[in-house]
Amino acid sequence: MIRSFNSLDIVRSALASTRGLSNRAVTLSSLPRHGSYWRPIIRLSRLQLTPRALDSAWAWTEGAQLHGIAVVAPRSGLQSWEVTSLHLASVQPGPLSELLEEAAGAAAMRGAERIFLRLQDDDLVVDAARKSGFFPCVGETLLRGAAIQNGTRSGSLFDDATRLRRMVPRDDYGLFRLHNVSVPVSVRRVTGMTFDQWRASQESQPGRRLERVFEKADAIRGWVRTSKRGGAGYLSAALHADDRAIMPDVVDSGLRRLAGARDVYCLTPEYETSLQAALDARRFVAVDHFVTLVKTTGKTAAELQRGRSALASIE
Repeated sequence: MIRSFNSLDIVRSALASTRGLSNRAVTLSSLPRHGSYWRPIIRLSRLQLTPRALDSAWAWTEGAQLHGIAVVAPRSGLQSWEVTSLHLASVQPGPLSELLEEAAGAAAMRGAERIFLRLQDDDLVVDAARKSGFFPCVGETLLRGAAIQNGTRSGSLFDDATRLRRMVPRDDYGLFRLHNVSVPVSVRRVTGMTFDQWRASQESQPGRRLERVFEKADAIRGWVRTSKRGGAGYLSAALHADDRAIMPDVVDSGLRRLAGARDVYCLTPEYETSLQAALDARRFVAVDHFVTLVKTTGKTAAELQRGRSALASIE
């Protein structure tokens, strides 16, 4: 049985978590995944205590047994949502597909045009997700390495102090244009072709972030973001194809700003080959592989509501 998550399910989740109700969904804010896959009770309890929250939670139960919980929430706007939690005791394709469909339908009724789901690339959940209308968008590799400690000389001729500046709100349009020329069209079709769709699909970086941009000829040609949380550092970067020769220098500028971090993590999409090469040169190693799937909503919220009302009248 699939239904909206309620207070009774909180008790059930407390019992189920002791048997291994593991979270299979991966978000940018949950990386690295140490300890993030277990005991969803506190977060799910908060959903019940904050009814104005946009998150929507659905439970898969059989009798008194709780088999799964799916939680969906907006990314940076109501047009783009993601599965933030997918706690499962087991993988049964039929009920799991139904669980994901209900969660996606709830997001669609609140304005979602697309719902993202990131999974480990060899997870059995991938097949069940595809049966419920999710399809692979992009593969990603999580790399781990070390920061450049203060005083380390990298031998770079790239003067980031003058060529990289702090990002300001008006740079969003320039970053969108950079996105359009640096990301394959197959990815852009599902992450958002318009500015508003692209902005709504942005993920939150864990910790306090610092973003800088690289300009040339009055256009943004590069971007680097760093943040720290709990002793770990996080790095993201992108460059125009014509400027990717300086990717090692841009990466080094980010790694210097992460001095003091115990480890640095970078989630690299498969099409960002220059970023991967720069991190490889810095002896970063792959620690996980993921696939991001996307479900687009072909029905409007009104259509979904009419469909649910018709089904209820038949029952």
